[in-house]
Amino acid sequence: MNDSSNSEDHELNKIRMKKMRQLMDAKKQQEDVKKYQTSTEDKVEFVLRTVLAPEAYQHLTQLKQNEPQVYHYIMNELVGQDVLQKIDLLIMLIRQRGGVARQIPLDVIVYLERKAKGIKSTIRVKRGDEVLDLGSYLKKD
Repeated sequence: MNDSSNSEDHELNKIRMKKMRQLMDAKKQQEDVKKYQTSTEDKVEFVLRTVLAPEAYQHLTQLKQNEPQVYHYIMNELVGQDVLQKIDLLIMLIRQRGGVARQIPLDVIVYLERKAKGIKSTIRVKRGDEVLDLGSYLKKD
């Protein structure tokens, strides 16, 4: 009976060890995925700091804090899957060249913000005391 008990204990220990190994492997995988995501986010942040004009980058970070949905829309427009796949190449080119020739101005970020919010541009014309949009003004004459 003692041999049977030792055999069972041995089998239980083997099962416990196998389960522990699986849990540790799963935890390591989660950490690797988190590390990859963090490093990708850091890389995207570096590229954005480089390619956006300072005021455009500042406006984008304010949007991130105040209007996350608009921020995510703009990020999807600026950073597509093709950019993410070639992020390391972009960083290498930026470092080799010491930056970029032209930075993306604030106007582009504001345009994307307005697009995300559904704000259409209108031209207003003042005629006497009346203020009309350009289309109405042209039709009226």
